[in-house]
Amino acid sequence: MSNLLRVEPSGESSGRCDCCGNETRTIWGHVRSGEQIVACYFLQWTRRMPQHFPNLDFLVGTWGDDRVHDRRLVSWLFNPAGASFMAIDSAARPAAKSPLCAQTLTREDVINDSSLLGFTTELIDAVWLGDPRVREVKELANDA
Repeated sequence: MSNLLRVEPSGESSGRCDCCGNETRTIWGHVRSGEQIVACYFLQWTRRMPQHFPNLDFLVGTWGDDRVHDRRLVSWLFNPAGASFMAIDSAARPAAKSPLCAQTLTREDVINDSSLLGFTTELIDAVWLGDPRVREVKELANDA
């Protein structure tokens, strides 16, 4: 399915890390399968700080029909040293407080649901390859 997924970058913001004061950056957008939005994503990292592992959050579910409130938050942590992703509990992520989120998922929820695990892995690939703003996060692996 990943060859059918298309990323649409849409926004970004910056701030300061609470623990080190360095600049943080968050980018977001949508992932489409054909014409249908299947997820929105948020990638957050602390600039030039590979030891502050970036977070990649997905709200997966129905988009375009406000009567359906089924979006689940799936969160991943990127380890620059290993250039790998790990599913994490999503309840503490900022998107968990969004009115767009109907349910937060734990790491176990994700890894025990092979369909969801496979789909969100495809979403990671789509964002990783389809959003040019990810370049800076990829470069953290060179600094780790």
